[in-house]
Amino acid sequence: MARGPVAAKPPYGGIAGVYDRWMAADRIPYEEWFAFTSRRFAEAGREVRSVVDICCGTGVTVRRLQEQGFGVTGVDASPEMLDIARRRAAPGTELVELVLPDERLARLGRFDAALMCFDGANYLTGEDALARTLGHIATALEPGGVVVFDLSTRLSFEAIAAMGEFGERFDDFGYTWDTRHEPGSAHYEYLVTLTDPEGREVARERHPQRWFDRDEVEAALTAAGFTGIAVHDNYGKQAAGPRTRRDTWSARLP
Repeated sequence: MARGPVAAKPPYGGIAGVYDRWMAADRIPYEEWFAFTSRRFAEAGREVRSVVDICCGTGVTVRRLQEQGFGVTGVDASPEMLDIARRRAAPGTELVELVLPDERLARLGRFDAALMCFDGANYLTGEDALARTLGHIATALEPGGVVVFDLSTRLSFEAIAAMGEFGERFDDFGYTWDTRHEPGSAHYEYLVTLTDPEGREVARERHPQRWFDRDEVEAALTAAGFTGIAVHDNYGKQAAGPRTRRDTWSARLP
């Protein structure tokens, strides 16, 4: 495959319309995420009634949280994903387009909890971007507020890169996935190409991501003022270890 420059849309600008069907086919374990999140909310230093859902995508998590009785504000960088979230979320839900880190996140309101699921934090590739975003989240939370987020680990990135270029076809669309990596760095780029049923290219997107060392994440949480920091293996009850593919972090403010 040619490795030259490719004109591409921002992440999720082209695949938003098929994203939910793609995730359903991949059997994304939303129920496990909600079970873990519920446990962390129950352990918070305050009753959790309001949640800011960061990188909310098409609003699956927004809607589910609302069904559980939470007041939810959604945040995402993709206007196309937010358009779908608006159709799914309860009428009047505040959904805000922000490319993180953005200090406006700290001014959205005061929340009891913050949630950032499914590799959203891996897109924080800029220098100190994760630390700055965690600082903004801390400012937006009430005292005793809790944050839950996940990060794909180095092991996960290396496993995907080892697959080379791969893809899949569905009834009405297909995709190819090509991983590019800066040697010796934590930075990766996924080139995702969406095709129609005849295999013609419909859209192409670049998804820059990176993995984070656990010490780096813990230091960023501590600097933001969080305590009770814990990291679990993929939304489970076991602590994260050397073979973990998705670190799931939780912490709370004093």
